[in-house]
Amino acid sequence: MIKIKKLNSFYTITKIKEHKKIKKEILNLIEEGNFNSFDNINKTDWHFNKKTKRKYLDYFYKIITPYMNKICKKINAEHWKISNGWFQEYTKGNFHDWHRHMEDHFANVYYLHLPDKKNTTKIKDPLTGKEFNIDAKEGDFITFPAYVLHTSEKILSDKTKIIISFNSSFGGYIKC
Repeated sequence: MIKIKKLNSFYTITKIKEHKKIKKEILNLIEEGNFNSFDNINKTDWHFNKKTKRKYLDYFYKIITPYMNKICKKINAEHWKISNGWFQEYTKGNFHDWHRHMEDHFANVYYLHLPDKKNTTKIKDPLTGKEFNIDAKEGDFITFPAYVLHTSEKILSDKTKIIISFNSSFGGYIKC
């Protein structure tokens, strides 16, 4: 017999204050890459080898470092790391089915281009089954437990959504 006890967790919404300044640069760096469709996603590099050099990720990781440090401190961790990152471009009809991320503590999504707030990430509470869209907007990045089921529902409009996703873990016993 397995008894399930409730343990509250969290998700974060973090506003990237440099968003307007960096958006065009990141989009240009993504355009330099040779990316194609995968499954039901218009363009992505998710399926690339983790060691593949991607200029947009190098640039993006420098931007989010102070934000990740703040999350690290807030949760009383000693350090953090990113294990993998990728981008996804969704156009009309594209979607990403319900899934989880394995081998990492947290999944993260940065909304690089989000003209319609209805297209944020939907998550499913693992105990109640309740589904809800995270109330984020363009320029935000969200962090949530990687074991939580989540999806990007089908894009119904002609408005393109572009995200950068990455997996992260936090460790140690003392603050960053």
